[in-house]
Amino acid sequence: MKNIIKACLLSIIFFSTSCERHLTIEETQTALKSAMQHFLDSQNNVDTSKVKFSVLEVEYFEDKAKYDCEFKIKMRLPDHDTTGIMGASVSKDFSTVKRKF
Repeated sequence: MKNIIKACLLSIIFFSTSCERHLTIEETQTALKSAMQHFLDSQNNVDTSKVKFSVLEVEYFEDKAKYDCEFKIKMRLPDHDTTGIMGASVSKDFSTVKRKF
């Protein structure tokens, strides 16, 4: 009887930890781009009717609690546009973005 209970408990623990969904590289990049796009579009000090941002690329390193990222951003204004690099930390659930530079 003890062996059956141990086997059930071990199988529950095994399935609960192994069923965690891991994102592919493409899914992670898409989620990071979306998080940064939302961050750029929701800034209070930017007039989004005149300034448009596009996230072109992302390079990232996965840390334990966050992603350390470098984003290639295109900024468009009515009279000109430019492309640059922004660094940011993005939380694992993609809800928090903290700009570095």
